[in-house]
Amino acid sequence: MDEPLLYRLAVALGIGVIVGLERGWKTRDQHGGRRPAGIRTFTLAALFGGVLAAISTPDRYALLAAGALVLGALVIVGYFITARDNHDFGMTTELALLTTYGLGAIAVRGAPFEAAAAGVVMTLALGLKTEMHAAIEHLDRRELLATLQLVAIAAVLVPLLPERNVGPWAAINPRVIGMLVLLIAAVSYAGYFAVRVLGARLGLMLTALFGGLTSSTAITVAYARRAREAATDPALLGAGIVVAAATMVPRLAIEIGAVNAALLPTLWPPLTALAAIPLIGAAWIARRRPPATPGDIRLANPLQLQSALGFGLLLSAFFIAAEALRRWLGDTGVYAMAAAAGLADVDAISLTLARAAGRSVAPDTAARAIVLATLVNTAVKASLAALLGGPRLLRSASLILGVALAGAATIAALTML
Repeated sequence: MDEPLLYRLAVALGIGVIVGLERGWKTRDQHGGRRPAGIRTFTLAALFGGVLAAISTPDRYALLAAGALVLGALVIVGYFITARDNHDFGMTTELALLTTYGLGAIAVRGAPFEAAAAGVVMTLALGLKTEMHAAIEHLDRRELLATLQLVAIAAVLVPLLPERNVGPWAAINPRVIGMLVLLIAAVSYAGYFAVRVLGARLGLMLTALFGGLTSSTAITVAYARRAREAATDPALLGAGIVVAAATMVPRLAIEIGAVNAALLPTLWPPLTALAAIPLIGAAWIARRRPPATPGDIRLANPLQLQSALGFGLLLSAFFIAAEALRRWLGDTGVYAMAAAAGLADVDAISLTLARAAGRSVAPDTAARAIVLATLVNTAVKASLAALLGGPRLLRSASLILGVALAGAATIAALTML
């Protein structure tokens, strides 16, 4: 018995069963003779492709091509009959049947895992028709473009970028820059749509939590301005600001872990304090006050192409600056750059230092500089809350963030110096 062939034929059969199960359920209300295709048809189509692939020689696929033509002719005839009788002009089932035939052939030709994965994805796409259509109806044009741009960056731009060091001091790797842009864009994209889809149902605190994945600074400004209007309890808005600020830590952990996970054990003590203290303070405030809706929090679309390109240029500048300052000023220059960058953005400098750690910058120096940037960035949010929200937020958001800064700085001094 040819066990490898038997296994691949079983995979082809399984692909047909799972796709046919979904299609059969979809047309379950139709009588057997009026169904365009069900579980048996899809199973046989996948097995048909697998059998023809098994008896084809590696350099001659005439049998597979003939099988595709025969199945295609049957599909065309079936389509016209179905369209005439049921007035259903959709071609989803017919295309799925031809794809199932092809996946059965791919499974037997030596890629069973890839064929099975494609079959599962296709079945999910078929089964989630209602949800996908509903999601599309709720997208505005900017969000559609953001989705397409994310796919374009992942599938087109990043693979085309050269994977070699270029520029001054060979400090820039275009493929690395592209991957980092994709990483931060994907995290921001997830946070944006968590708030966009769930909306006011999240409540003020969870909106701050998910919104912090996109921009904790945007949440800080929005909640501080709302506190000025006295539309919501200022202490509760302050708690939302510190929750958004705390979200910076898991966001950075995801980004740094994807680039240089070896830094995380050194970073976790101060960064944990920078997240835990604000969350404890926010929980203490929230439990004493009734829940509130977040109001109209407008987060910028995280995937405008201009923003993605700008972030890539910023990363490139930081890579060059980090290497230049390291050569000219040593560790002092790296710390100065980290502190200055933390005034505006902590993601770019953290990714830059994580990438450089162990290469052009000592890991301990990179870790201390990342912590310095996060402390400066948290101080900026505390200042924005006080300046835009007034004394009310000074007693809640700024105070809690100040305690978090002191705690994280103390732990960093004890564990990293």
